Amino acid sequence: MSLIEVNACDKLDAIVPDEEYILYNEKLNKRNPEWSFSIVPGFFKQSAPETDDLTYNSFDDHLGLSDGLTWPSLVAKLDELNKSSDPSKERYKLIFSARHGQGYHNLAVQIFGIDEWNNHYSHLEGATTPDGIKLNWAPDPFLTEKGQNQAKLMNATLKKEIKDFNCPLPTKLFSSPFTRSCQTLYITMDGICMNNKIEDSEKPLIAPSRLTPLIKEDLRETIGEHLCDKRSDKSTIEKRLNGWDFRFENGFQHDDIYYKDDWREPIHEQALRANSFLQDVFSNDEYVNDQIVYSTSHSGEMKALIIATGHRQYAVPTAGMIPMLIKAVKN
Repeated sequence: MSLIEVNACDKLDAIVPDEEYILYNEKLNKRNPEWSFSIVPGFFKQSAPETDDLTYNSFDDHLGLSDGLTWPSLVAKLDELNKSSDPSKERYKLIFSARHGQGYHNLAVQIFGIDEWNNHYSHLEGATTPDGIKLNWAPDPFLTEKGQNQAKLMNATLKKEIKDFNCPLPTKLFSSPFTRSCQTLYITMDGICMNNKIEDSEKPLIAPSRLTPLIKEDLRETIGEHLCDKRSDKSTIEKRLNGWDFRFENGFQHDDIYYKDDWREPIHEQALRANSFLQDVFSNDEYVNDQIVYSTSHSGEMKALIIATGHRQYAVPTAGMIPMLIKAVKN
C-alpha cells in the first residue's frame, strides 16, 4: 500500500454535478472576468482522459509528465508559448497544485465513515474513537504523523526530480491559511526553497534563494458547517508558522469572518474563489512574470480549480498533486 493513494472518499469528493458547472458559468459571466482559463493538453497525464485517477501513481512517473517530454523540454515549450504571445492578450503558467497531507479530520473520516462524518462528527471539535483514542480535529487541525510523512515523501520526490531530471523550481509559493496546508508546504519545500530561519537557517537550499509563501484566503477549503474548515486567527497562524517566513496577502483579516455554522459553501461558489485566485496569479504585478508557481490547498479547493480551468475531473489523495499548464486569454 502506497503512502499516498486515492481512497473512496477522494473519488466521491472529486465528482462535480453538471448543475454546478452551469451555475459557475452563469455567475462568472456576470462578473466580467479579465481572463478566461483553460488547460493546455498534452503536457501531463493527469489531464489525459485515458489516465485512471484511481490507480495512477504520478510519484513514480515524473509527477505525471507526458511521455516524450522532459522537464527541460516542457520549460522550453512554456517559454516559447509566452514569448510568441502578446502578454496583453494571452499568458501561460505552470501551476503545481498540491493538496495537504492527512490531517486529523481526514483520519476521523477514515475511522467513522463519510456519512457519519457529514451528519455528525464534522460539527464537533473531536471525539473518542472506538479504540478509546481521543482525537481533536477542529478548528484548523494539524497534520497527523502520516500526513507529515506524506509531505516528506513529496519533498523527497521533488528533490529527486529536480536533481536527477531537471524539474523546474517554482519562483512563487502560495498556500491556504489553514495549518494543514501551510505545514504541508513547508515540509514539501524544506531544503528546496524554504528552511526554518530559527532552527535551520544554515541549511543549504537547492534554489538560488529562499522563497516566502503568500497565504491567500481564496485557497482555503470549502467554507462553513465543518468545524475543521474554520481557520485560526492571524496571531495563531503566525505562532504556528514561527520561523518559516510565510506572508499574508494584503487585507487578510485577523479573525475568520467567512465561516458560518449553518451554511456550507456550494462548489460553484468555491470555483468562483478559485477563479479569483487565478485572476490574481495571472495579473498581479508582484508575480505576473512568475511562470512556474506552486500552491498547496485542499480537496475542495482543487476541485474548484479544476472547474475554473476546465481540467477534467480528477481525484486527488491527501498530499497528492496535479501539475497544470494553464492558458489565460484576455476577455
